[in-house]
Amino acid sequence: MSAAKKAATAKDYRCELELSAPRERVFEALSTLAGVRGWWTALVSGNAELDGVLRLRFRGLDEHIDLRVSALQRPSDLEWTVLEHSSLEEWEGTRIQFRLSARSENACTLAFRHAGLTPALVCYEDCEAGWDRFLDSLALLVERGKGKPFA
Repeated sequence: MSAAKKAATAKDYRCELELSAPRERVFEALSTLAGVRGWWTALVSGNAELDGVLRLRFRGLDEHIDLRVSALQRPSDLEWTVLEHSSLEEWEGTRIQFRLSARSENACTLAFRHAGLTPALVCYEDCEAGWDRFLDSLALLVERGKGKPFA
């Protein structure tokens, strides 16, 4: 990852990444089943189109996350609304937002926000560490061709 900044004063978890990859490649990694499998978890099913529902499962864990694609504007904006997280009820109703802006033909900035994931939640520190890990995995996928999804 070229650079990452966390908004220290932000209420929600936020992170900004400067990626050495075309915006379209990053959007593809975020907005398709194959893409999400490459950086978050290999066990993704469902419909990645607007109003579709994705189910993420994690090998060896008895848990899942259901996400509704609540906004999709290629190649710049994607939002998922968490319908269910079987282990973290605090996630229900939160929104996971990705906004991409091109810096050049081969570089872009990703502004990431997990709206509703705040330091007041019991899970915040673990979730913050998880997002840091998976956003690094996304950067590896789009910049080097291979991420480090949950194994």
